[in-house]
Parts: sequence; structure tokens; C-alpha cells
Amino acid sequence: MKHNIQRIVALFTILMFLSTLFTIHVAHADTVTFRYIQVNLSQEETKTLYESSLVYEDVTYYGVRESANVWRFMIDTESVDDSLIDLVTLYDAEGVPYTFSPTTITDSYPIEVEEPPAIEEPDESEEVMPPVDPEPVVEEAAPEPTLPKLAIEAVNIAGVNRAVVGGDIPYTFIVKNTGDTALKVTNFSHEYVSGDVDHLSIESFNQEIFNQLFDLIGDDGLLPGEQVEVTDVLAIPTDYSFSVHPEIGSVFQVIGVDEFDRIVTSESQQIILLQQPDFTVSATSEKATVQPGEPVRYTYTITNTSKITLFLSDAMLTWPNGALTEEERNMANRRFREQVEAIPTFLDGFGPEEEVTFSFELPLFPSYDLRAGAELIQRATFTFHVNEDVGVTRSVDVPVGVKQAVPSKEEEPKQESKKQQQELKTEDVSVVKIVVQESGAPPVEHVDESDTYAQDLLPMTGEADDAWHAMVGTLLFASGLLLLICRKHPSTKP
Repeated sequence: MKHNIQRIVALFTILMFLSTLFTIHVAHADTVTFRYIQVNLSQEETKTLYESSLVYEDVTYYGVRESANVWRFMIDTESVDDSLIDLVTLYDAEGVPYTFSPTTITDSYPIEVEEPPAIEEPDESEEVMPPVDPEPVVEEAAPEPTLPKLAIEAVNIAGVNRAVVGGDIPYTFIVKNTGDTALKVTNFSHEYVSGDVDHLSIESFNQEIFNQLFDLIGDDGLLPGEQVEVTDVLAIPTDYSFSVHPEIGSVFQVIGVDEFDRIVTSESQQIILLQQPDFTVSATSEKATVQPGEPVRYTYTITNTSKITLFLSDAMLTWPNGALTEEERNMANRRFREQVEAIPTFLDGFGPEEEVTFSFELPLFPSYDLRAGAELIQRATFTFHVNEDVGVTRSVDVPVGVKQAVPSKEEEPKQESKKQQQELKTEDVSVVKIVVQESGAPPVEHVDESDTYAQDLLPMTGEADDAWHAMVGTLLFASGLLLLICRKHPSTKP
């Protein structure tokens, strides 16, 4: 009996020892140690980095953003050797990786987490309910911030209405920030892709333009909606090979960058076709024939037939034929020039395809010499220019006949005929009376017959009139002499 009691005590002692060992093992398993790796971000990195990962001992861990500038990685190991961390990678909004060096990693943070106590097994007699899994907690992804719009506009405008050989082309360059964020312009370029312009002239022209643009933009760059503008002229030499290179093409480019180091580019192309300046002029007169003392009214039409703007240089009148005095010529030319220069269309430049019609009146003095200028020819000459070296001249002639007025042919001859007949009648009667008185014979009744004859005579003028008078007087004298003889020697009857 005593032996059995000893055996029971030994067995109880062994059970108590095993129970103690199990209790110690369970208590040790309730505590687990975690390590945290923390990454601090700069202000610029805070705005651009949105995802992260860490590789430690060939295992990838994904981090959690604890605050705006802190990412934290949890590694479930008792100790972390920083030298074993291969990469800590964060990504921007477009998925581009950004890698940190190990020196940016802070010290690890050990945290002990107690496991929950063991659950006693339920009694088999009681109904065992199946465990209910907790609903998973879905964390909403933080919205990615939208970067401001980045845009820039480059504009190149060329004055094609003055693009001629020997002229100059005005170029206007405009740079405008059309985005929502400030930007700095880092580079300008203006390259000629066609034409025969001298390279030295292009380099000098571009350098002057770029210097002005950089001065206007300044070190602070362009704010949203802000723009700058510069205009300068490029000279086209007179020996430019127009037939080989009739057009000039160029490309203007601008490069800018914003505070996030984003780069933006814009360009503008410009092609210019060189032109030849030209215009037409026509003129008419109101009347084809005028008289001295009448005004001559001329009408002129001038049309710009080219595609460039012309500027009035001179307008003058000359007379290849006519009898105007020097004073009349100077006065007419001065009035004509003043009238043309005052035309509104010519004041700011004669534009492409524009047309001007105006009238000018030239008075003819009554003293105009018909023998020296029966035909008056007026020549109007106009000169327009593009610049000092490029111009074009056109002239037009207008002839006008100058004649004296012709009297009426119905009344003048009748009045002259009656007057001549009356003079002839009076002269004939006087001759007859004189002849009779000198002979001493008594008066005769032949005066009426002479008057009747005289009234039927045709009117004569000049030397023919004198001969007619002499013939009639001779006939009358013979008739009177014959009557006297018959009276002195009367006839006798047989």
C-alpha cells in the first residue's frame, strides 16, 4: 500500500511539471514584436509621391502614409538590419518610380502586441455556433491631386503687305502663357526654312528679338494669361534672287518650364510670298472739244493691282501739246498735287486692290491761243513707293480739242446781202444825177429803171464790187449821152 502511494505522488509531480512547462510556453507566445521603418519626405516630394514599396531580405512590404510627409513600413521581425534594406521606392501620379537612398530611412520602432487569450473549448453538449468572420475594412484610396494645366502659345505674324525685293518685312513675335500655372521661358528659336536671306542678317535680327523678349518676361516668368510682344523688321536686299526663291518661310519656337519641372513647347510657322508693286491709272475728259474761256474737267481712276500697300510719292501734270502759259502750267500743277495728296485713301497707305476715283478742273482763259495749240494734251503722272528704294510710276495722256465758236449760217448772209444792195442802189442813183446835170439837159425819168435794175443785182464784196459799180456807171453814162443826141437832132419825115 505504501508502495502504491509513492507511485501516485511521483506521477502527480510529473504532471505538475509538464503543466508548468506548457503554461510558460503559452505565455511566451502571446507577445509578438513588430518593427516600423519610417521615411520622411521633403516638401516637393510630398506633392508628387503617392505610392511606396520596400524590399527587405527579398520580401516586398507596402507602406502606409501616416501624414503628409511620412510613409511607414511595418516589418514583423524582432530586429531590422538597415543595411539589408535594398530599396525604398515611391511613385508619382503617373506611376514613375522615385527611389530613396538608405540614408533617408529613420530608426526602427519596436512595438509589442499582445495576442488575445486562448478561447476555451465549448462543451460538446452545448450547440456550437460557426465563427463569424468580421467584415473586411476597405480603405478608400486618397484622391490623386490634379496638377495645374501647363500651356504656352507662340505666335509669329509677318507683314506680307510690304514683302518686296528691296523692301523690309515687319515681324511680330508674341509669347503668351495660356495655362493655369506660372512658367519660365528657357529658350527661343527662329529658323528660316526657305528663302535666300543672308544668314548674318538673320542671326542679328533674331538676337535683337530674343533680347527684347527676355527683358519683357524677366526672371519671374509669365503668370497665367500674361503675354509679351515684340516687333522688328527684316530687310530684303535689292539683289535678292526673286526668281529662284519667291517665298520666305520661318518657324518660331518657344520652350518653357513650370515649378514642377514640366516642360512645354509651342511653335508658329510663317510663309511669305514676295510681291511686285504695281498699279493702273486711267483718265477721261468731260468734253472732247472746248472753247477758250471754258473749263476742262478731267476724271482719273487709280487701282492698286498688287498685294502690297503703296504710299504716294508724287503727282504732277505736264502738257506735251497745247498753248498754256508757264504761269497757267505751274498753277494747275500745284492745285493738282495738293488735291491728290489730300485724298483720304492715300494718307495711310494705298491698300491692296483699293481703287480711287477723283476729278480735276482746268480753266482755259479766253486769251488761249488757238493757232499755237488747237489740241491740248494733258499728261498726269503718279508715283507710289513701298520704301525709299522700291517705287513704281505710271502716266496717262488725255487729248482735248480747242476751237472757236462758229456763227449761224442763216441770218448773217441775208443781212449782209440787204446791206450791200442798199449801198449799190444809192451809189447808182448818184451817178445818173451827176451825169444829167453836167450835160445841161432836162431831167429824165430813167432813175426808177436804174433803181429797179439795181435792186435785182447780186451783192458783191471787195474788188468785184468796185468793177461792177464801174460797169454800171459806164452803161448809164452811154444811155444819157444817147438821149441827148437824139433830142438835138430830131428825125425828119420824108
